[in-house]
Amino acid sequence: MSEDTKTAASTDEDGPDIIVIENLLLPAEIGVLDSEKGRRQSVRFDVEIETVPGYRRIVSESGTYVSYADTVLFIQQKAKDGGHVELVEEWAEAIAAFVLSNPLAARVVVKVTKPDIFEDADGVGIRIARRRT
Repeated sequence: MSEDTKTAASTDEDGPDIIVIENLLLPAEIGVLDSEKGRRQSVRFDVEIETVPGYRRIVSESGTYVSYADTVLFIQQKAKDGGHVELVEEWAEAIAAFVLSNPLAARVVVKVTKPDIFEDADGVGIRIARRRT
């Protein structure tokens, strides 16, 4: 490989990475309507976790990392044991707070949708973005 090719192929590993959880579909108790209370319905979760700059170096040096498995487990446990949640906004805020409790997570985008509300829509819900302050 020539020096020019090596230079062209190099990357900036100090930039942030994006860890994704896509289309996690779980039954959960959610909704403000009386018809939604006391029953479970499908809820879809999408999460994008932006890591701090230099993340891969930090992982390499310290062994600490942002675990998508921990986030999935948090969502699964909340769906199973968290009781009734009225608004998708509450779900999104709880997930964002959990993710940002990891100091290696700089920003998170959380999308929570209810796919079975309108026949003509893939889902309705909310997308929020939160950043570590």
